[in-house]
Amino acid sequence: MKAPLYNEILDICQNIANASEKDDEDARNSACGDLQKLCANHQDSPKDHPLQWEALADFTDDGDQAMDIYQIALAIAEKLKLATFITSVYLAMAQRQQEFEESSKALEYATMAKTAAQTISSEELKQEVQEFLSTLTNG
Repeated sequence: MKAPLYNEILDICQNIANASEKDDEDARNSACGDLQKLCANHQDSPKDHPLQWEALADFTDDGDQAMDIYQIALAIAEKLKLATFITSVYLAMAQRQQEFEESSKALEYATMAKTAAQTISSEELKQEVQEFLSTLTNG
Protein backbone atom coordinates (compact mmCIF):
# COMPACT_ATOMS: atom_id res chain seq x y z
CA MET A 1 0.00 0.00 0.00
CA LYS A 2 1.29 3.42 -0.93
CA ALA A 3 1.88 5.82 1.97
CA PRO A 4 -0.50 8.56 0.73
CA LEU A 5 -3.45 6.13 0.69
CA TYR A 6 -2.51 4.71 4.08
CA ASN A 7 -2.19 8.20 5.53
CA GLU A 8 -5.53 9.25 4.06
CA ILE A 9 -7.28 6.22 5.58
CA LEU A 10 -5.55 6.83 8.90
CA ASP A 11 -6.54 10.53 8.91
CA ILE A 12 -10.19 9.73 8.20
CA CYS A 13 -10.25 7.06 10.92
CA GLN A 14 -8.70 9.52 13.36
CA ASN A 15 -11.40 12.07 12.47
CA ILE A 16 -14.09 9.45 13.13
CA ALA A 17 -12.52 8.51 16.47
CA ASN A 18 -12.15 12.15 17.53
CA ALA A 19 -15.76 12.92 16.60
CA SER A 20 -16.97 9.83 18.47
CA GLU A 21 -15.00 10.83 21.54
CA LYS A 22 -16.64 14.27 21.49
CA ASP A 23 -20.10 12.78 20.79
CA ASP A 24 -20.18 14.93 17.65
CA GLU A 25 -22.51 12.83 15.52
CA ASP A 26 -22.44 15.28 12.58
CA ALA A 27 -18.64 15.23 12.39
CA ARG A 28 -18.62 11.43 12.78
CA ASN A 29 -21.16 11.00 9.99
CA SER A 30 -19.21 13.37 7.78
CA ALA A 31 -15.94 11.48 8.35
CA CYS A 32 -17.69 8.13 7.78
CA GLY A 33 -19.03 9.60 4.53
CA ASP A 34 -15.48 10.53 3.57
CA LEU A 35 -14.39 6.93 4.15
CA GLN A 36 -17.34 5.63 2.12
CA LYS A 37 -16.40 7.97 -0.75
CA LEU A 38 -12.77 6.84 -0.58
CA CYS A 39 -13.81 3.19 -0.80
CA ALA A 40 -16.23 3.88 -3.64
CA ASN A 41 -13.65 5.91 -5.57
CA HIS A 42 -11.02 3.19 -5.26
CA GLN A 43 -13.29 0.18 -5.77
CA ASP A 44 -12.06 -2.04 -8.60
CA SER A 45 -9.07 0.24 -9.21
CA PRO A 46 -5.36 -0.30 -8.52
CA LYS A 47 -5.86 1.68 -5.29
CA ASP A 48 -8.51 -0.74 -3.97
CA HIS A 49 -7.17 -2.12 -0.69
CA PRO A 50 -8.67 -4.21 2.13
CA LEU A 51 -7.56 -1.71 4.79
CA GLN A 52 -10.02 0.95 3.63
CA TRP A 53 -12.89 -1.57 3.54
CA GLU A 54 -12.03 -3.07 6.92
CA ALA A 55 -11.93 0.42 8.42
CA LEU A 56 -15.30 1.24 6.88
CA ALA A 57 -16.79 -1.97 8.27
CA ASP A 58 -15.30 -1.28 11.70
CA PHE A 59 -17.07 2.09 11.82
CA THR A 60 -20.35 0.86 10.36
CA ASP A 61 -23.02 0.75 13.05
CA ASP A 62 -25.34 -1.65 11.21
CA GLY A 63 -23.89 -5.07 11.96
CA ASP A 64 -25.26 -6.85 8.91
CA GLN A 65 -24.01 -4.09 6.64
CA ALA A 66 -20.62 -4.26 8.35
CA MET A 67 -20.40 -8.00 7.66
CA ASP A 68 -21.10 -7.33 3.96
CA ILE A 69 -18.31 -4.74 3.91
CA TYR A 70 -15.92 -7.15 5.66
CA GLN A 71 -16.67 -9.63 2.85
CA ILE A 72 -15.51 -7.02 0.32
CA ALA A 73 -12.32 -6.46 2.33
CA LEU A 74 -11.75 -10.21 2.53
CA ALA A 75 -12.23 -10.70 -1.22
CA ILE A 76 -9.69 -7.96 -1.98
CA ALA A 77 -7.22 -9.33 0.59
CA GLU A 78 -7.52 -12.80 -0.95
CA LYS A 79 -7.19 -11.44 -4.50
CA LEU A 80 -4.04 -9.55 -3.50
CA LYS A 81 -2.79 -12.48 -1.38
CA LEU A 82 -2.39 -10.28 1.71
CA ALA A 83 -2.37 -12.84 4.52
CA THR A 84 -2.13 -10.25 7.28
CA PHE A 85 -5.29 -8.54 6.05
CA ILE A 86 -7.06 -11.87 5.57
CA THR A 87 -6.27 -12.67 9.20
CA SER A 88 -7.30 -9.23 10.41
CA VAL A 89 -10.61 -9.25 8.53
CA TYR A 90 -11.52 -12.73 9.77
CA LEU A 91 -10.74 -11.60 13.32
CA ALA A 92 -12.90 -8.48 12.91
CA MET A 93 -15.73 -10.62 11.55
CA ALA A 94 -15.42 -12.97 14.52
CA GLN A 95 -15.53 -10.05 16.94
CA ARG A 96 -18.61 -8.61 15.24
CA GLN A 97 -20.32 -12.00 15.41
CA GLN A 98 -19.54 -12.15 19.12
CA GLU A 99 -21.26 -8.76 19.49
CA PHE A 100 -24.31 -10.34 17.82
CA GLU A 101 -24.05 -13.19 20.36
CA GLU A 102 -23.58 -15.56 17.43
CA SER A 103 -21.04 -17.76 19.21
CA SER A 104 -20.82 -20.48 16.59
CA LYS A 105 -20.23 -17.99 13.76
CA ALA A 106 -17.72 -16.09 15.91
CA LEU A 107 -15.84 -19.33 16.54
CA GLU A 108 -15.94 -20.20 12.82
CA TYR A 109 -14.43 -16.84 11.80
CA ALA A 110 -11.90 -16.91 14.65
CA THR A 111 -10.77 -20.36 13.53
CA MET A 112 -10.36 -19.06 9.97
CA ALA A 113 -8.33 -16.16 11.37
CA LYS A 114 -6.10 -18.62 13.22
CA THR A 115 -5.56 -20.65 10.05
CA ALA A 116 -4.74 -17.52 8.04
CA ALA A 117 -2.40 -16.31 10.81
CA GLN A 118 -0.13 -19.31 10.33
CA THR A 119 1.46 -17.61 7.32
CA ILE A 120 1.92 -14.09 8.72
CA SER A 121 4.89 -12.53 10.44
CA SER A 122 2.98 -10.31 12.90
CA GLU A 123 3.32 -12.00 16.27
CA GLU A 124 1.05 -9.34 17.75
CA LEU A 125 -1.82 -10.21 15.40
CA LYS A 126 -1.25 -13.94 15.92
CA GLN A 127 -1.46 -13.38 19.68
CA GLU A 128 -4.62 -11.29 19.33
CA VAL A 129 -6.27 -14.05 17.30
CA GLN A 130 -5.23 -16.70 19.82
CA GLU A 131 -6.47 -14.66 22.78
CA PHE A 132 -9.82 -14.01 21.12
CA LEU A 133 -10.18 -17.66 20.20
CA SER A 134 -9.43 -18.59 23.82
CA THR A 135 -12.24 -16.32 25.06
CA LEU A 136 -14.65 -18.13 22.75
CA THR A 137 -13.58 -21.64 23.69
CA ASN A 138 -13.01 -21.03 27.40
CA GLY A 139 -15.76 -18.49 28.03
